[in-house]
Amino acid sequence: GTRPVNLGQILIFTSGADKIPPLGFGHKPTIQFLHPEDHGNRIFPEANTCDVTLRLPLHGTYLQFRERMESGILQSPTFGFA
Repeated sequence: GTRPVNLGQILIFTSGADKIPPLGFGHKPTIQFLHPEDHGNRIFPEANTCDVTLRLPLHGTYLQFRERMESGILQSPTFGFA
């Protein structure tokens, strides 16, 4: 309750749904980690809403991780708009 991002926003970011469907998701939700040696220096979270996959970047500190997670999720509704 003290952070700008809540679990509902994480669900929307990850799945595109604002609530869990009554019969669940068609795919089992998964979390993947974006290791720099495999994926370059990605700093923001990514999601595949078709597969219900949340991809988390790795950071040197929790503060960096939290700030970039919040920023990525909060800015995602405007992605693609200029």
